[in-house]
Amino acid sequence: MHNAEEFLEWRNKQAIKITGDIDHYSSGLNWMNNAVRLDYSYMFEWLGVPVIQFPGDLLLIQEAIVSANVSKVIEVGIARGGTTIFIASILNMLGKKEQTNVIGVDISISNHTRDAILNSRFANQIKLIEGDSVYESTFRKVSQEILDSDRVLIILDSNHSMDHVYKEMNLYSELVSEHSYLIVMDTAIEFLEPSVIGDDKPWGKGDNPDTAIKKFMTLEGQRFELDQKFDYRSFPGAAKGGFLKRKSSRIQ
Repeated sequence: MHNAEEFLEWRNKQAIKITGDIDHYSSGLNWMNNAVRLDYSYMFEWLGVPVIQFPGDLLLIQEAIVSANVSKVIEVGIARGGTTIFIASILNMLGKKEQTNVIGVDISISNHTRDAILNSRFANQIKLIEGDSVYESTFRKVSQEILDSDRVLIILDSNHSMDHVYKEMNLYSELVSEHSYLIVMDTAIEFLEPSVIGDDKPWGKGDNPDTAIKKFMTLEGQRFELDQKFDYRSFPGAAKGGFLKRKSSRIQ
């Protein structure tokens, strides 16, 4: 049985194997194509509310919140509200429950989503803001909810076109605290067969969150870096290449 130090050393060695294993990547890609084709991510709930995420991605989001000692999460794109409630419940368990600590932003919040969130046990921790995420008026409302003492993590999961995600990244990256995360979901679109995405979507291969990240990082690589300890476990999943950690602003 490994002690704590030996376990971490063993896990780091396994991470290197996972990252470079072609069979793992190939089988994962096949799984992802079938999962998206069959809408597998729609099959789960958190505390009775639909949470449209892969379970593995939720675990990584939780780990990012804990490792960065986050006190406030901004979730852009809240769908049916399950992930919003999931985040609030994690912060609640960490003892951060005396104030609004989750800000959910969406261009249109349905009655069923609003009811699910406001009727949850975490309603007092959640602030909902309706509006286009890249509008200055929406961003201003979000910014006004951030306190100087907050440690902020951002999750981008709304319109998945490259142009929209790139605009979101430029705006919301300014709110990410040092050594916290800008998490960009649905980068997996770049790796999937076009047939499983569907012709009705305004995004696809070459035009998606992954390509937005590549564009963003050519200009912002001095401020953000891909966190490898999340990246090697992010596939199969929706956020491969999407766990960006804000570096220290102090001159080394």
